[in-house]
Amino acid sequence: MNETTQLRVLDFDCPTCASTVERALSNVDGVRDVEVHYATGRVEIEYDDSVADPDAFTQVIESQGYTPQPV
Repeated sequence: MNETTQLRVLDFDCPTCASTVERALSNVDGVRDVEVHYATGRVEIEYDDSVADPDAFTQVIESQGYTPQPV
């Protein structure tokens, strides 16, 4: 079943930062769609909950050097 979650990323410095996070999250198994809003620091992730673990999204963002928070 598809689910959607949102996170806030605190330390985007530029649109390239947002693209980096979007690309990394898009590569997670089970992720259907990712929208990153640079201006607000919000990330919306649509995923298949039978495949993807939402806890992994935080780890992926951290692995790119950014700090995620729940919305």
